[in-house]
Amino acid sequence: MTRLTSEDRDQLRAQLEALKQRTLDELRRRTDPIDKLQERISYEHEVHNNAEDAEEERSEDLRFAEIDIDRQRLEEIEEAQRRMAKESYGVCVDCGEDIPRGRLMAYPTALRCNACQVAWERKRHG
Repeated sequence: MTRLTSEDRDQLRAQLEALKQRTLDELRRRTDPIDKLQERISYEHEVHNNAEDAEEERSEDLRFAEIDIDRQRLEEIEEAQRRMAKESYGVCVDCGEDIPRGRLMAYPTALRCNACQVAWERKRHG
């Protein structure tokens, strides 16, 4: 298994920071109270039916689900950044072996090596 080089770590650090900025931008966009208030005021002054009300509710539910996903992604990114700062980044939290370089490059917030991830998912999904 190929260990991470200092260049790999620099690239992954930059990749994590870019992911963090994109996620923060998405959160800001989805939680902007001014835009939501303006949309709500506009919607409340329109004539609409039950189907439109249901669609508005579904849309809000979807927005809240997307916010939850963004918050979880942000937590994963920040945890990866903390592991990088403590120099435990790239080590599987289950078996203690190095996470393959290719896996980290594709999924920089990975906590587990491939084998442990598969076992964890099987256990989690019964």
